[in-house]
Amino acid sequence: METRPPISLCPVTLLDYRKRICDAMNFISQNLENELSLEEIAQAAIFSPFHFHRIFTTLTGESVAAFTRRLRLERAANRLLQDQRTPITRIAMDGGFSSSQNFAKAFRQHFTMSPSAYRKSKTGNTCRKPGNAFHRDFPYAADMMPAGSPFFQNLKNRRELTMKGSIEQIPAYRVAYIRKMGAYGHEICEQAFGELMTWAGPRGYLEAGTVLGVYWDNPEITPPEKCRMDACITLPDPAEPDGDISVQQLRGGPYAVCRFEIANADFPKAWNEAFIWFMEQGYACDDSPCYERYHTSPEEHPEGKWIVDICMPLKPA
Repeated sequence: METRPPISLCPVTLLDYRKRICDAMNFISQNLENELSLEEIAQAAIFSPFHFHRIFTTLTGESVAAFTRRLRLERAANRLLQDQRTPITRIAMDGGFSSSQNFAKAFRQHFTMSPSAYRKSKTGNTCRKPGNAFHRDFPYAADMMPAGSPFFQNLKNRRELTMKGSIEQIPAYRVAYIRKMGAYGHEICEQAFGELMTWAGPRGYLEAGTVLGVYWDNPEITPPEKCRMDACITLPDPAEPDGDISVQQLRGGPYAVCRFEIANADFPKAWNEAFIWFMEQGYACDDSPCYERYHTSPEEHPEGKWIVDICMPLKPA
């Protein structure tokens, strides 16, 4: 039996991830009046921007954009309580909002009342001791976060799906593919795979080929209409694609592979739980796209489910 050499990977502890996410939170808190790009925030926390947004969301429960918006609104709410004389429009503009109308709409959605009604009806924040209003902005920092807070809870407690995780040395895949551009979701995947299957079926590639879905772009950086999704199937050598089909080679190397048996609606949750597992193992992501590797489709499964691997490229040591 052939003995494979051990996979050498760049180690990152879960505590490292938490500290660096705290650095990102601090950077956002200190620059709320500025329009920060995701690349700037990732760089401040020494993250690659490619996977930063998913790691941030997994550990905090909020996207970077939602976190930033919430902090701006909370800071404005504090100022409304502290400073009764400053016009609301000035508070909105100082808080990084483009107009008082946008501020009022966002504020009402978050606090269920207008800024003026909040200023009139509130005597202090809800998170205060009786008789001791707490009005100061409280920065996020690793040494300030209480051990029992949601940010530091055991990530395993947030899992709802059954998953099998492993580290695999995956070969480079030479694939035929159909590319679609647009917001990630069921519609774009159905179009891409429908065209790919129509091409691959008559040529006999479905029986032996591995089917993959590759997601190239970060929808928090790339506009939704510009996001690239590839429906792929591996090609036997020396087969060549034709017509509207193109060919490419996907990166080989070490991957974190998380296998799920899920319904259509569970894909977002599966991606989140795959990243939870990968961070618990202490690995760092490489700057390459993740992909889905399909074993069965709902049409082939007795319960109408997918058996799918979520494959995340790892950074070698």
